[in-house]
Amino acid sequence: MAHPPQSEAVEALLLQVEADAERMREVMTEVVVPAGSPMFPLDFLAFAAAKRHASTTSAFGAMVRSWNMVIARALLRMHIDTSLRFSAAWHVADPHAFATSVLKGERIDKLKTRTGTRLTDSHLVQLHRDEHPWLPAVYKHLSGYVHFSGAHIADAIEGLGDADRTVQFLVSDQDLKFPEFSWVEVLDCFREATSILGTFLQGWGATKKLSDAQLEALRGGA
Repeated sequence: MAHPPQSEAVEALLLQVEADAERMREVMTEVVVPAGSPMFPLDFLAFAAAKRHASTTSAFGAMVRSWNMVIARALLRMHIDTSLRFSAAWHVADPHAFATSVLKGERIDKLKTRTGTRLTDSHLVQLHRDEHPWLPAVYKHLSGYVHFSGAHIADAIEGLGDADRTVQFLVSDQDLKFPEFSWVEVLDCFREATSILGTFLQGWGATKKLSDAQLEALRGGA
């Protein structure tokens, strides 16, 4: 089935999403792991997050351009998950031990913060809610798109007949009933999640450049 074009506003945001992905690649190659730099366990986790972001961005753009809101929202949820779980390294006692555990196959939600709290998705959302107040409500709503739920029932309903109490269902990969602002919202949230990930990747790149004395000072040891 042919896809109608998205609006100019939506297409402009899609181009920004793609530009964000290109800047993320530049952050990785110029800030996090420039040529000749030493590698640490957290670098492997950084590469994994950056790779997942690149793959998710490509699929997300394709879904928006094909008007597939159901999967676009599921991909947005995955993208937020990447950003939150990479940020978990900032809340543990030893980031490199944390990264090593993940590399060995341990589940992040089974690992704990430096204060002993499990790094569940809900806890990570709460850790970010002050800086990103939109996150708790959006994350909760999007969880219904990752797991088969009532959200998919609503998306399958094309219309309701008030007079004759009928329901019209549409089984299609296109979600044309969503207005422009719904697409803008999902794109804005995607860019916000990218910003979260980019902040932590750049933070890790900056941390690698610090001397042992500077790191100790940051930890409060000087």
